[in-house]
Amino acid sequence: MSAFRRPARRRLPVAILAAAACAALAVAPLVSSAAPTASAAIVVAPVTASGTDPYFNLAPLGTYETGTFDASAAEIVTYHAASKRLFVVNAAQGAVDVLDIADPTTPVKEFSLSAAGTTIDDGSSLIPTGSTANSVAVRADGLGAMAIESPTKTDAGWLVFFDANATTATILGAVTVGALPDMVSISADGKYAVSANEGEPNDLFTVDPEGSVSVITLPSTLTLPAASAVATTDFHAYESEANGGTKTLDPDVRIFGPTPEAGFPVSRNLEPEYVAIDPNSLTAYVALQEANAVAVVDLVTPEVTEVRSLGFQDHGLPGNGIDASDKDSAVNIQTYPGLHGMYMPDGMNAYTAKDSSTGTDATYLVTANEGDAREWGSYVEGARAEDLTICATSDLFGKNNDAGMGRLNVTKENGYNTAGTCYEELYSFGSRSFSIWDTNGAQTFDSGEDFERITAAANPAYFNSNHSKSNFEGRSDDKGPEPENLAIGNIDGRTYAFIGLERVGGIMAYDITDPTDAKFVTYLNNRNFGVDATVDLSAAGDLGPEGVTFISAKESPTGEPMLAVGNEVSGTTTIFSINVIPTEIQVLGINDFHGRLEANARNQEAGAAVLAGAVAQLKAKNPNTLFVSAGDNIGASTFTSFSQQDEPTITALLAAGLDASVVGNHEFDAGWDDLSNRVRSSFGDPRYALGANVYLKGTTTPALDEYWVKEVDGVRVGFIGTVTAATASLVSPAGIADIEFGDQLEAANRVAAQLQDGNTTNGEADVIVLLTHEGGVGTDCAAIGDADTLYGDLIRDASANIDAILSGHTHATYNCSYPVTGWTDGLKRPVMQSGQYGMNLDQLKFSVDPVTKSVVSMTSALVDLHNGTTGLYPANATVAQIVTDSAARADIVGSVEVGAISADIKRAYNGVAEDRGSESSLGNLVADIQLWATSNSAFGGEPAEIAFMNPGGVRTDLSYGENGKVTYKEVATVQPFANTLVTMDLTGTQLRTVLEQQWQSSRAKLHLGVSEGFSYLYEPDAALGEHIVGMSLNGVAIAPTDVFRVAVNSFLASGGDKFTTFAAGTSVADTGQADLAATVAYFEKHPLVDPASLGRAVLAGTDWASIDVGDAVFTPGERVTVTVSGLNPGQKVTGTLYSVPVNLGTFAANAAGVAMFSAVIPAGTPVGAHTLVISSVALEPISLAVTVVAAASTSGLGAIPALGASLAPAGLAALLLLLGAGLILARRKRQGPQA
Repeated sequence: MSAFRRPARRRLPVAILAAAACAALAVAPLVSSAAPTASAAIVVAPVTASGTDPYFNLAPLGTYETGTFDASAAEIVTYHAASKRLFVVNAAQGAVDVLDIADPTTPVKEFSLSAAGTTIDDGSSLIPTGSTANSVAVRADGLGAMAIESPTKTDAGWLVFFDANATTATILGAVTVGALPDMVSISADGKYAVSANEGEPNDLFTVDPEGSVSVITLPSTLTLPAASAVATTDFHAYESEANGGTKTLDPDVRIFGPTPEAGFPVSRNLEPEYVAIDPNSLTAYVALQEANAVAVVDLVTPEVTEVRSLGFQDHGLPGNGIDASDKDSAVNIQTYPGLHGMYMPDGMNAYTAKDSSTGTDATYLVTANEGDAREWGSYVEGARAEDLTICATSDLFGKNNDAGMGRLNVTKENGYNTAGTCYEELYSFGSRSFSIWDTNGAQTFDSGEDFERITAAANPAYFNSNHSKSNFEGRSDDKGPEPENLAIGNIDGRTYAFIGLERVGGIMAYDITDPTDAKFVTYLNNRNFGVDATVDLSAAGDLGPEGVTFISAKESPTGEPMLAVGNEVSGTTTIFSINVIPTEIQVLGINDFHGRLEANARNQEAGAAVLAGAVAQLKAKNPNTLFVSAGDNIGASTFTSFSQQDEPTITALLAAGLDASVVGNHEFDAGWDDLSNRVRSSFGDPRYALGANVYLKGTTTPALDEYWVKEVDGVRVGFIGTVTAATASLVSPAGIADIEFGDQLEAANRVAAQLQDGNTTNGEADVIVLLTHEGGVGTDCAAIGDADTLYGDLIRDASANIDAILSGHTHATYNCSYPVTGWTDGLKRPVMQSGQYGMNLDQLKFSVDPVTKSVVSMTSALVDLHNGTTGLYPANATVAQIVTDSAARADIVGSVEVGAISADIKRAYNGVAEDRGSESSLGNLVADIQLWATSNSAFGGEPAEIAFMNPGGVRTDLSYGENGKVTYKEVATVQPFANTLVTMDLTGTQLRTVLEQQWQSSRAKLHLGVSEGFSYLYEPDAALGEHIVGMSLNGVAIAPTDVFRVAVNSFLASGGDKFTTFAAGTSVADTGQADLAATVAYFEKHPLVDPASLGRAVLAGTDWASIDVGDAVFTPGERVTVTVSGLNPGQKVTGTLYSVPVNLGTFAANAAGVAMFSAVIPAGTPVGAHTLVISSVALEPISLAVTVVAAASTSGLGAIPALGASLAPAGLAALLLLLGAGLILARRKRQGPQA
């Protein structure tokens, strides 16, 4: 199935990711302070940043506003999938708000859940008014629990249970737990609710309850647990031995400060803050924030089995720097040897990942390292570093000033020297990072200074801002961005952590699939720093994220993953979409490169080095790039390449990063054996010669690889190759005798179906690009798409599985797109061709859903590589050297002079473009050369009488230049195919058929070059098979049964270009002479070579001049006046009278284009028919029949005198030819100015 017929699973990103410099990070600019007021607390332009190749981004979908500022009106938030509700702790109301998010863009508050008046488990009392909700959790079936703090917080608190499914507030009752239950969590299997009972002291620090953890065994139904189901475990075992302790407490666990109450000082010092439950539901991990430790709780027993210090972050190490001053007026993130951060996590969660050392699943903890100081009564733990005495021996000495870390809040309890007289080290609160730990307490990852780096780059004007007030560096001196809480979620098989930054705001997302190598994904802060929240709270956005919950795609009301965040300062609960970013795949393409290694500014040919540089630069912008070719990489190449069998081109393209190519017809120029052995071997992989419609002769067995698939960033990109079936007539048939070319459309569709049939054994691809060496003509996309050609059929009927088509062969430049049956409305398939010779690059960009692998969107463009003056991309140094070295080798051979020419000798042109359908001087010259090479005295075979040359084999002009000198390279470039000369016998009938085969219904006319002495008359508009009116050789008409020895190159000899009659010749002999060798020998024999004459093919009804000789009947001794008109001013003509040649002289045309001369008919001229021949340089002579009589007479040729006194030679010539009079009167079009 085509990717376009599969609905995209992911919406496109809502937030726009912008680029900026920040180590390996891309970040978006600061939200303008002038941003307009947003509706419902979603700001117009949230602050964003992205990591390298982010998998998703975040975008605010909807928000619920309490309208209460800085009163904890939205804190902990949890989601219940069955009811599509969020349960949000509203501490300002002491309740839990229930929000309907069936439409997440518009959350609606249904009701609140209040604990006041709830019956407590013993049934004898009720929860009093003034109690406070701290946390909430909901089991999948709807059994919910709220952690409720007593109005006197040092008293025991409660877990209040409720029915989350109910349409109204439905409280089930309460059970008693420890003092100040700060967080409640429910195990994955639903068996346990765990409450972290913080046990904070009162404000006067006169009462300090013990910290504890309550484990409640839950019923399987929606009912209140029994009081007996509550087990509260304490930390008594970790007291000193004198206080009854039985376990040794890790000495790095922070037990400090006053102890206002007697007994159990450790238990009173440890304050459980947050609970994370192992996915196996057997163990809970409880954060002891101020103690910088984690407690491990066995849920089955239940008991605290371990209390483990988290250690300290070394801010002296690279990557662990902080901005420590709020008074230096600059972002100054630096390291401080001797300064340590106490992790002190608030939020914490657990997940399962592969242990890289064992390959098995293991549990890991993720902590948001907020930091917190104890301040109760008169006891204040923290102090500014500048107020402490730093030891002179400390690395921190002299740095405790405003410019350094003097403003930083640190603990007074840690860092003394041995004598206790000064601080050797300092310890700050929190590490401004998040960490991953294994369950043995070993840290596997820490984000270090990432948060400050990312937020500084994304929003420098409000770096380390506070939450209740927008400012610059308001929190640099105290915990920085302040990671508060986190959620963990799985998206498409990978695990992500979402960390809320309490002060500056926003959510950081990291890929934590590998717990040893977490990667930053994206950051979004839905906050408008330019708004005073005390004036316009709604416009300010989200302030102070406190609670974060992940909603999986499976449970989401939208079917897409989401994130819900409770913000305690702004009182908002905001829902964010998690938009998986499509994988961006780029395909770059060329076609018909033809070994154009060097740049040619005149033709805007960039050359291989600039081509490689362009590919490298575009690939640097998107590493998910593949570089391919639509064929004809080699063959018909420039001298530098073809003189070395195109090996330099192969080397250069590989160095440029070519990934795959279809074969073109020119890859077969030297035959199947050369392609299948040498060429493929040089490329080193069969993927550089794809051809799904190339079969072993007489079979359907592929002769070449049909496709190539490459996985790019998780997306399988397939390339199918097909080549024009006309290849069979474009190359030597003898060279491809073992293979045949089938229908492209059938082959392309067959392989496309195979690549998406779900069978991995025969190849599978998510995106399919057809590389076809077949193309359209011109640039009009409508005409190309509507063309009644095989290519038109191909682009119209190609399988819907094929996402794009890159074409070649016609050397055209077009960027088209066409609708495809079965695709989504509006989506069209790109069909492109990039011209020729590396002048441009095709550029396809596919946006692919990384989950469904469907193409979400795509664009196409043609990339110019040269502007006619210079290359538009920097040259690749490696490829440039390959070209330089190759050119140097070619120049050694190519610089040898082989002869000279008297003027430019050119191919035919139609305006500025080559016209292979018209006669050319160069084509005729090559035919002359081949005739000479097979008929001169040194030739050992039966001499040839006529030679033909195919126009496609003549690849460039011979230019006179400064002195007319011609080098080996120049003549070699004219015929770069290394054909040999072949002679054969053809009858007059076969010669006529050969000439008729210049016109074919399957292609445009191809005008054969013909050797001097051979001429033919033709009607251009006649029906197929009826163009040729007559033929002659050396003025003698050719009869159907006459037999002639004919010379052609080996390409034509085997029926190339559909001149199949040559292949039917008899007495065939391959002379073994290479066409290039014959040309060189000709130039050596003829020191100055003139342009070959035109007019060997005569268009019926036209001449290059008119001749007037009166009545054309003369007597010996008579003076005859000859007038030649229709000439170019100054053009010279010569008159000759035959049969016994009499040179009448050479004369120049006047300004009117007329040459007039007179001559005496010699007295001894025999009576009878004679011929007056008028000739001019580079033009076929014009012949005129005249009669010499003894006395004045006008009856020489019967009906001929009726033509009148001013004879039209063309009409006479046709008449005589048809009458078999033995005269061929060559027809010529009027020519331009003569050299």
